[in-house]
Amino acid sequence: MQENYFLNMLKSLRESEEVILYQNILKISAEEKKMTTDFLQEAYTKEELNYPNKAPEFDALAAIWAAEVVYLTAQLILYRKDEIEALAELFKSDHIPVTASSMLSTDLCLRFVPDMLIELKMIDPEDQLIEVLEGIMKKWHYSAINYQQEVNDLNLDAIAANQCLKQLYLNRIVLKRNIKLAELDLFNQAIHGNLGIYQKEYWPDFKLNEKNE
Repeated sequence: MQENYFLNMLKSLRESEEVILYQNILKISAEEKKMTTDFLQEAYTKEELNYPNKAPEFDALAAIWAAEVVYLTAQLILYRKDEIEALAELFKSDHIPVTASSMLSTDLCLRFVPDMLIELKMIDPEDQLIEVLEGIMKKWHYSAINYQQEVNDLNLDAIAANQCLKQLYLNRIVLKRNIKLAELDLFNQAIHGNLGIYQKEYWPDFKLNEKNE
C-alpha cells in the first residue's frame, strides 16, 4: 500500500505539533483525502466530548479543505523555489459557507496556521503567501485568536448564532488574552460574567466596557 504522506504529516502536526514532510508532493489523491477525512472526523469526535452545549456536526468538506491548506503551506514554506501563480486560487474556500460546523471543523488544522505565518514572516516578510493566509485567517478567525489582526471587520454571525461555538470562542479569547476581541460587544459582557470574582487575578488587563457596566 502506498504511503499516505498527507495523512502522516497531519497526524504528526496534531499529535506532536511537528511538521514532517517526506518529499515535495503537492498532489493529493482521492484515497489520501478519504483516509485523512476519517482521521479528522475521529479527532473531532474526541474534541467534541469537551464542548459546551450541543456540538455542531462535523463538516467533512471544510475539514479536508483546511487540511490541504496546512499541508500545501508547509510544502510551500520548505520546498518552494519560485513564486506560484494564483496562490489565492490554490487556497480558495468560496465553496464552503461559514457556519459553526465549518468553523470548528476547519480549526482542527487551521489552528496551526498562525505559527506558520510567523515562520513565513521570519523567512521573507514580503512573501505573497502571507497575504493569502491572512485572508484565510480573517474568514476562519476562530483559528486566529492568537494572531494579531484587525477585529472590527470580522464576520461574527456564525459565532453569535451558536452557543457552543460562542462559548468556545470566549474560552479561547481568555486563554490567548486577546484584549481586542474581548472589547467587542458580542464578547465583553459574557467574558466579564465568565471570569466573575476571579477577573483581577486571572486577567487583570480585562475591562468591562462602560456601556456594559
